Amino acid sequence: MITSLLTLLTLTTCTEVVLQQQPHITPPKHSSFRELIWGDINYLHTTDTHGWYAGHLNQKPYSADWGDFISLTQHFKTHARVHNVDLLIVDTGDKHDGNGLSDATVPNGLISTGIFNSVDYDLVTIGNHELYYEDYSRLEYEVTVEHFGERYVSSNVEYLLDNDTFVSFGNKFRYFTTENQQRRVLALSFLFNFQRYNDKTRVTPISEVLQQSWFIELTKTYNEDNVDTLVVFGHIPVTDHENHELESLHVVLRRWFPDTLIQYLGGHSHIRDFTVFDNKATGLQSGRYCETVGFVSLNFTTNEFNRRYIDFNLESFKHHAGTNISPHSDNFDTKEGLNVSSYITKVRKDLNLAESYGYVPVNYLMNGYPLSHKQNLYTFLSTNILPTLPQLHANVDRVMLINSGGIRYDLYKGNYTRDSEFIVSPFTNDWNYIRLPRGLALRIAPYLNKGDFIALASPDSDRLKKRDTLSREFDSLDIESSLTRKCTFEHNPNFKKGQTTTDDHGCEGDDVKHNNIAYFPSPNVVQSYQTFSKPTTSEDDLVDVVFYSFIQSYVMNALNDLDPTNTYKNKDFLYYGAESTGQLLTRYVKENWA
Repeated sequence: MITSLLTLLTLTTCTEVVLQQQPHITPPKHSSFRELIWGDINYLHTTDTHGWYAGHLNQKPYSADWGDFISLTQHFKTHARVHNVDLLIVDTGDKHDGNGLSDATVPNGLISTGIFNSVDYDLVTIGNHELYYEDYSRLEYEVTVEHFGERYVSSNVEYLLDNDTFVSFGNKFRYFTTENQQRRVLALSFLFNFQRYNDKTRVTPISEVLQQSWFIELTKTYNEDNVDTLVVFGHIPVTDHENHELESLHVVLRRWFPDTLIQYLGGHSHIRDFTVFDNKATGLQSGRYCETVGFVSLNFTTNEFNRRYIDFNLESFKHHAGTNISPHSDNFDTKEGLNVSSYITKVRKDLNLAESYGYVPVNYLMNGYPLSHKQNLYTFLSTNILPTLPQLHANVDRVMLINSGGIRYDLYKGNYTRDSEFIVSPFTNDWNYIRLPRGLALRIAPYLNKGDFIALASPDSDRLKKRDTLSREFDSLDIESSLTRKCTFEHNPNFKKGQTTTDDHGCEGDDVKHNNIAYFPSPNVVQSYQTFSKPTTSEDDLVDVVFYSFIQSYVMNALNDLDPTNTYKNKDFLYYGAESTGQLLTRYVKENWA
């Protein structure tokens, strides 16, 4: 049923051609582009799209939609054929949770999956957000894996069939020859050591995959005599100073392919990044939420790697698409791209995503203001939104905790629509609670904020173990000296604000020169404290500690460290309520800003 419905939805995109639906951006008077440097093999990379296929309707720097991206890929393919070089288009997962286009349907992703699949990707893989729930994974396996066939690769994620047999989520590897230069490519794909997968799936850590029979057989079949280059792509950060998963993998690959050019393409941490593994291997990561298209090229003569982070807007797309396309021309849009843009507009209308519930008076930003500022989004939520969760127990003070990873995006000035709730906080976690002495309850948030980032994995996972032998061996590899990751703060009246990335190749990776945007780090958890009883200063008074069920393991871990005289178990935590932060926010907007 899912397959046939998605097929119908995908075919619908090809039935009508209309004018471009998303706002075009007027090129700034002093626009300053950094050009792409093409090589023999070139990668166009997306990751962590999280359903943002309609573009950022309230942010011009990222206002291109998925149809525009399709047009860009087609122009790039033409460029590659004309110049006899190769282009591989790659995505590294996380397509759910973050936008109404993906989250307003049941199941989540029912329509957005077909939109994503309309790009002619050469390599596709899975992210952890495709593994939280069974219906997400079933949709991915039955539709996206089926659609891309041999191009869907996952070397360490498996799916449980209805006959209780685990099968690879797609293919464990792909060996193929490029279209134009006939380069022989071996592709592997890995998800980070994610352990919160649903019962229909399982993830094997990279360290264990390296010992599996299929991988050992692979090392006997492929070598530098029949492989020209490796691409290792997956939902895993390319810079990771805690888990060192790719470092350990790279050591093994270098034993196997000592002189081969290797390109890593990563994701998950939602940043623009480029890292050097050694003098013949680099890693690219291309941001989040359709804000960035990553580009990296490999030159087989000079062993050079060149990268760019392309802003997801029509000005950037048109500039890089080809010399015959001017900023104001109408020959950028392709038929296929226009069809998808038209379909996105129709779907948004059908899902009522533009329905307005009120008007947000100012911007509330996750990282644009410090926590002490009233326009910091976490401060706004802890002060105005979390306290509106209905009380379960009258006259009992409560401490409320949410993980910052549960808030996905800024709340911008303007109309607050049905889409806004999914954009700011799409998750529907239940609230749980435990009753504790006030003094202990108020120590939980400081404890969690001193620890590792909560959204990565559970606190008892392998990522907390010390570096293994392989990752330590990585330090001995021939890594070329790279520039210090510190760039001059840019403030030029001719530039607009935007992303200013520093990476292992310096400060010039962004395709357009921008002025810096202030950035203040988010805490792991945000706390709201409410007093309902008479004022008291006693640390022994009992209070309710209320938190998302998603972080229960972290709260329990904190309590067992903070209060070693007791042993806290899952049975000690009880159900409190079901209204999500997003739902509370929508209700607040209707009552206060309508």
